[in-house]
Amino acid sequence: MSSDLYNWRKQTLDSVSPSFCAAKWLNASIHLGHGYTHSCHLPIPHPIDKEAIKQDPSAIHNTEHKKRQRAKMLSGIRPAECEYCWKIEDIGRENISDRVYKSKIYNQKDIDAIAKLPPQQNVMPRTLEISFDRVCNFACSYCNAGYSTTWGRDIKQNGAYQNLVSDGAGAYHNTGEWAEPYGPLNEGNPYVEAFFRWWPELSKHLQELRITGGEPMMGNGLWRLLEEMVPQDLHNMRFAVNSNLGIKPELLDKLITYTHQLDVMSFDLYTSCEAHGKQAEYIRDGLNYAQWRSNLVHFIKNAKFRSVTIMMTITSLSLFSIVEFMDDMAELKKRYGHNRPLLDLNILRWPSFMSPLALPDDIKDFVRGRLEFWYSIHRDDPLFGEGEMAQVRRLIDYIETVDVPHRRTTEDKAKLQADFKSFYQQYDQRRGKDLRSTFHPILSKWLDTVEIQKRESKTISQGITNYED
Repeated sequence: MSSDLYNWRKQTLDSVSPSFCAAKWLNASIHLGHGYTHSCHLPIPHPIDKEAIKQDPSAIHNTEHKKRQRAKMLSGIRPAECEYCWKIEDIGRENISDRVYKSKIYNQKDIDAIAKLPPQQNVMPRTLEISFDRVCNFACSYCNAGYSTTWGRDIKQNGAYQNLVSDGAGAYHNTGEWAEPYGPLNEGNPYVEAFFRWWPELSKHLQELRITGGEPMMGNGLWRLLEEMVPQDLHNMRFAVNSNLGIKPELLDKLITYTHQLDVMSFDLYTSCEAHGKQAEYIRDGLNYAQWRSNLVHFIKNAKFRSVTIMMTITSLSLFSIVEFMDDMAELKKRYGHNRPLLDLNILRWPSFMSPLALPDDIKDFVRGRLEFWYSIHRDDPLFGEGEMAQVRRLIDYIETVDVPHRRTTEDKAKLQADFKSFYQQYDQRRGKDLRSTFHPILSKWLDTVEIQKRESKTISQGITNYED
């Protein structure tokens, strides 16, 4: 099924270099609230030069860090920050990494052009994801205060999580105020203002703009942008919004109204879920599964849009009801169309103790077996596209063959498992939840065997760490 994509990678990307990815030039995720960016959601974000954007607002994308990574890719060196893709490709079996999906959306002319450019040259992105702030009404277990004000309130009220030592654990020690240097209203934020200065020129080149958060409908940035967009002729640009769909009905209806007013090529909605029912509500604190599903259907029935995509963050816990969730989404596909919704599986790597790879082998075999069975039934199901099924297949292979989530994992599995138990004990107490009664008994039986020793937690000043490779 993935042979066409594999051949495209060999012919188009690998013909430039074996580490080439168009996303390093043409795609960006930019966190305007605190001034960080990355070429996609997989590398760790790095800071934007505040002085550089005074002269050139495009510097919120064309950072010196990205230019160094571009140079490596053109010379065939694998940037370490892109290790997730290398892990997927090194599995073999013609597995398709995200560098293929994130490059194939561009036309051959654009790919040929950037392959010939000096890596120091500024480029206009074709696809862009931005967040204006971290305001959010959810506090998902795999998120942190740097991306959610509700998470920040948890840390303020209850203090830092204790007795966690593995990488990424430091994100649960701070309130996330470092991600809000200009206050909750973003007053005087130079990164936001640089974006709006850049917007008249940028909008001429974008083929897709996507707004994320936090929950973007709860802040001011999305609505300010939509007001600017309504009178513009943007029929060559796709526009998308990420939403947890746990917002008030009047905000959802306000967005639906804008979908009918915008002169864009298409409107896409991205929302998030990866488990079913009570298990989804456990993982994504603040979620009401029935309300989320109802809001999803309300949008599908009333908005003017091209597609709805469910972003599935694959943690160890989500694997216990992922097949039930995909079956539920298949019911919506049957009713409303194959792309209403689409599924997009993203395997979590940070923090390591939440990764599927931290589970013991018998549980990994258990959840992988359920996925294998589901895949065998649906692999030729016309409701699911080639990309969706390829992602399910690579998840199965990932669980089976990969040993550690990322190259910076220094702790042995026993420490990751101890952090898993320690974190969710505290999470249950803080959030009024009960992991043991929510998930399959096989998980409780294993947790009874996990020993936690009193240890001094690692601390870091913020949830994002920049690194050079």
